[in-house]
Amino acid sequence: MEKIPAKAVSHPVCTADIRISSQGGEKMDRNLSRYLVYSAVWGFLILAVCFPSYGGTPPFLVKGPWTTASAESIVISFELAQPTRGVVEYRAVGTGRNSSVPFEAGEGVYHLAVGELRPGSTYAYQIEFASGERTPLGYFSTPPRDFTSFTFLVYGDTRTFYARHRVVATRMAKETAAFVIHTGDLVTSPVQKEWKAFFSSGRELLLSKLFFPVLGNHERNHFSYYRLFQLPGAGGKKGKQWWSFRWGDVLFVGLDSNTRYLGFTGLREETRWLKETLSQEARFKFVFFHHPLFSSDPHYGGNEGLAALWHPVFVRNAVTAVFCGHVHAYEHIVRDGIHYFTTGGGGAPMYSLGEPVEGTVYAAAGLLHYLRVSVEEDAVQVEMVPVAEVPLGEEEGEIKELDGEPLEIFRIETDVPAGVP
Repeated sequence: MEKIPAKAVSHPVCTADIRISSQGGEKMDRNLSRYLVYSAVWGFLILAVCFPSYGGTPPFLVKGPWTTASAESIVISFELAQPTRGVVEYRAVGTGRNSSVPFEAGEGVYHLAVGELRPGSTYAYQIEFASGERTPLGYFSTPPRDFTSFTFLVYGDTRTFYARHRVVATRMAKETAAFVIHTGDLVTSPVQKEWKAFFSSGRELLLSKLFFPVLGNHERNHFSYYRLFQLPGAGGKKGKQWWSFRWGDVLFVGLDSNTRYLGFTGLREETRWLKETLSQEARFKFVFFHHPLFSSDPHYGGNEGLAALWHPVFVRNAVTAVFCGHVHAYEHIVRDGIHYFTTGGGGAPMYSLGEPVEGTVYAAAGLLHYLRVSVEEDAVQVEMVPVAEVPLGEEEGEIKELDGEPLEIFRIETDVPAGVP
């Protein structure tokens, strides 16, 4: 197996890329559920022996690790405070063979490839540094070659109250899901102190699942966001201001809704790309961005300009659901058959809501929460999972944890488009 070392691409950032092999993919997809159940016992016993545990955090590890992916690549990322070399070890759960990728000493953010991977599989990984210290065991999933049922999680607005974010992220880490999508406002301000607070409070979640964010207004289109996250390629700044990827034959689209930073030219370019991307054939189509088009939040009230521009595109291309943040509450609104979910319960100060707007299905304020989205062959189920009650307003106050029983369970039944297997 070819081992691809990390290479410096700009200042202290290191990167490498890989291809996910398609050999054996069809068989793996058909037997994924059986494979995961079978490997749950043997795989984790093997991992416990082959990957020594390490409970602490190496003092020179500033952030991470965390992982992201596109249809063709998996990247493990972390940030170091001092020149340190080491190796990333990884294996498919349920197998007995380790692979590894070495990295050279260097400060800053590393983005490391992990070698050729099998589609539709779960992998464990661990980073060992030259000092002998190791990170805790982490996990990531690879996209299946064709459709297979899966679950992903959505949440947003984790800024300001990072103790709250820790509660939400720790609960989410226990979920069985392929990946997480964050709807923006990860931090209050894009400075090192805030980023460290985000990664520290979200550590368990980021270790356990692939992570895909979109830009919020509090990221300010800052270089630090692009430095930290290796996102699926598409367009805009650094080629990742907006992005898309496929999980099997399901399409995921991430947008930048910050018109202040986009400007007229950027918004026009993004919208042109959006139309082209959504015209692709897919079993389901999901779209993610920060600012909701429709909302009952009194101080925001939705974005009429973007609604006029993007809502017709969503309708014309039969988008299954749209997920946003910005409003620190939960709302589910349906317009012209498009389901709009606002999930701003990741830890930020909570907002009250006004009178329900047209198309409101469900709304709730004062709850830390996330969404569990289960994708089946001909339906999508969205569950709003409450994590804790918190007071409204700018004071952090007491966190009253809840049992996690979903407050809304909504199924979107759909006909599979012609030509989709």
